[in-house]
Amino acid sequence: PLSGRNRQFLEPFDLIFAISVVIYSIGTAVYYERWTSLTQPMFLIAMVLLAAQHRTLWLTQTVISSGIYGLLIYSFGRHNVALVTCFPVSRITADQLRNASSVQLGASAVIAAGMTTLYAWTQHPLVGIAILSFPAAVLAMPAPPKVKTNRYVILSRSLKSWMTEKTLNRPGLFQSPAGPAGNRIGLLFAASVLTAIWIVRSPNVSLLMYADMGDLQVREATILRYHDDGFWSLSDRYRWTTVGIVFLLVIAFPSILVIVLVSSVALPTLLDAAAEQDLAERLIKEAGGKTFAPIVSQIRSSSDPIEQKSIYHGMVVADRSPVLVPREIYCEHAHALGDSGGGKTGLFLCPVTEQLVGFGDCSVIVLDLKADSLELLASLQTSVERIREKLGMPMPLQVFSNQNHRHTVAFNPMSQPFWNRFDLLTRTDILCAANGLNYGTDYGQGYYSSANAAVVFHAMKAFPHISSFAELADCIGTVVTTAKRQDLHPEIRKAGIHVHEVMKRLAACEALNVTSTSSPAPEVHESAIDLTRFFQEPQFLYCHLPSTLSPSGAPEIARLFTYLLLAASTQTERKCQVFLVIDEFQRMVANNLQYMLQLARSMGVGIVLANQSMQDLKQGGTNLLPAIEANCRLRQWFSVSSVEDQERLIQISGKTIDHSISRTHTVNGDGKASSSITATEQVVDRLTINDILLTNDHPHRSILRVARGSGNAQFGGMPVVIESDFHISETEYRRRQNHPWPQVRGSFLQKSQDSAATKTIATSGSAADNELWTEQLIDGASSAHLTPEMESQLTSLFDALRTDVSAKSKPTSRRRRQDP
Repeated sequence: PLSGRNRQFLEPFDLIFAISVVIYSIGTAVYYERWTSLTQPMFLIAMVLLAAQHRTLWLTQTVISSGIYGLLIYSFGRHNVALVTCFPVSRITADQLRNASSVQLGASAVIAAGMTTLYAWTQHPLVGIAILSFPAAVLAMPAPPKVKTNRYVILSRSLKSWMTEKTLNRPGLFQSPAGPAGNRIGLLFAASVLTAIWIVRSPNVSLLMYADMGDLQVREATILRYHDDGFWSLSDRYRWTTVGIVFLLVIAFPSILVIVLVSSVALPTLLDAAAEQDLAERLIKEAGGKTFAPIVSQIRSSSDPIEQKSIYHGMVVADRSPVLVPREIYCEHAHALGDSGGGKTGLFLCPVTEQLVGFGDCSVIVLDLKADSLELLASLQTSVERIREKLGMPMPLQVFSNQNHRHTVAFNPMSQPFWNRFDLLTRTDILCAANGLNYGTDYGQGYYSSANAAVVFHAMKAFPHISSFAELADCIGTVVTTAKRQDLHPEIRKAGIHVHEVMKRLAACEALNVTSTSSPAPEVHESAIDLTRFFQEPQFLYCHLPSTLSPSGAPEIARLFTYLLLAASTQTERKCQVFLVIDEFQRMVANNLQYMLQLARSMGVGIVLANQSMQDLKQGGTNLLPAIEANCRLRQWFSVSSVEDQERLIQISGKTIDHSISRTHTVNGDGKASSSITATEQVVDRLTINDILLTNDHPHRSILRVARGSGNAQFGGMPVVIESDFHISETEYRRRQNHPWPQVRGSFLQKSQDSAATKTIATSGSAADNELWTEQLIDGASSAHLTPEMESQLTSLFDALRTDVSAKSKPTSRRRRQDP
């Protein structure tokens, strides 16, 4: 203890410090309406100093103790109500419950503080009995009917969360209304200390007096019977035992009393919050146990703008914290890797697509190059219908296919409103790049790239009326066979045969060649895909391009959509973000696709890619690995089976310090054994091959890496293992795989290439002369039968033509030369 002189020296300064801090903290809390400033350590220390000052009036000490007690009740209840209603209670219900509980807890805190002040001032036994019997009355009262959790479990969870709940102080993460864990523990400690001071200084309750009396009686009883044999003499043991018990009561009893009273006062509010949590969990269980939809619904209705604009991916395995990736990261491209059946579609593409559509302010285009089932189409259509109902806005969904048996809308690149704004060179570059006719600039590759571009350029220059691939193919065929030497070198014309075949393949797809004059119906041309509209208002498109059935045509069409979309972004005002989702991206790998990844972000297009392995992106002379690694801000591995991919993932995982422990056991010549343990530190990779293999083996786990973390997805650029749940049930997923093909407005059924049938008409002559003419059936409509007079006239005509041709083709004998 301080001497009297030192105490007199310090007293003015501790009062000045305490009063100044208290006035400042209370003024800050009132001005900014932030009551968490009252849980700051400096304020609590100042309150304890004021209560412990012997110059402070007893009534003032009582008010201080009661105020801290009421503040603890209010903070304890708000903290646990906010934590319980985080999930799976809906955000609207949670906000209503939190607002109501704040009023209820405030009233309870005021009443409790008033009761303690009244008892401390009056020392009336009835008031003390009311205070001490309150916890028993609360525990005996019936719980709300919706509560299924035991109240003792609720209390234990509440105390544990009050002491241990810790979150990083970052935007978007849950922050306790009572402040960080250190402030909460400090508030509980301050309440316990103030209660102990009140107990010790209470006029009618003085445990120190009882300690002195017990110590005196022990001395009188033992001083005559025992000699002083040191510290552990009987008298010392009993004296220290008596004093120790009293001080333990001073320390333990106030803490237990505070915890019991605070928990009992806040328990009714905690039961109401637990009732809503149990109800929400029961509804989720009845819905099949899927928590994805409730979580996403809460994210979209959040008042936090960072959380509201985030995409939910699952939970971090290490600490079970949610993985919320800001949408702006997807604007800089995302890439998913995984073996067949690894979960790329069910755990990544489908839920991410639905969440992107759910924002309601962006366009989404899906290029399905796998297209063996229609779960991507079903997810897109379901989410579009949901957002239409939510916003009440007509958000068009179009479907495109290159298969003849499916209805499709038209997409003619040469009928886009911006096409004629480009000069011939730009149009030539777009067509060559989209169709894989640009092989590079190296020797040999550059020659054939230039030859392809020269043929396309000359055809479009010679025939400026070209408006479809069918017309372009015909014109290229004419150019290749009839172009003059000064226009196209003969060697270039030979190289143009490949260009001609590529354009003929695109000309065979009717959906790519619909014009105003060749449209099956006026509505088809009016409803054709216009890529500039996707930047004007939210629109959605699904492209069914099965690369298994069409290994050459499907990738070319996918590249057409990609390049034309980037071209459209330069020719229109970009009012909304566009996201391009490509499944089985490796099917459309071409030499110049790295430019797409490099330029798409600045053009308002975010690309979401999915394929099986990084090695798939390295084909022949094309290597997209550097472009993918440099331009995709988010990458997710659902399974990593390739040795090269495993090594690459280990290398980018970062470094950490690991402890290596070695144990040594030796026996000397005398038979004595000795052992030693040595611990050393070493720098190792954060992810080991075992971590990768264990993640591969788990059906719901994957490895996520976000470069330049933002919002709630700040992992330092290092990969983390996350666990994701399917966003729909397995039954619903199977149903979506067999989703019926929709027939949207402006769609039509493409004609088969063999729809035109021919029919041979026999003549009335002999079998040897019946190869004269044929009748062609157009659109399945047969013509009228020939009359006998017409047959006779046609037969005479062909007989005359045959005779004339035979006479002209008859060889003449060569006259022999005669010598003079």
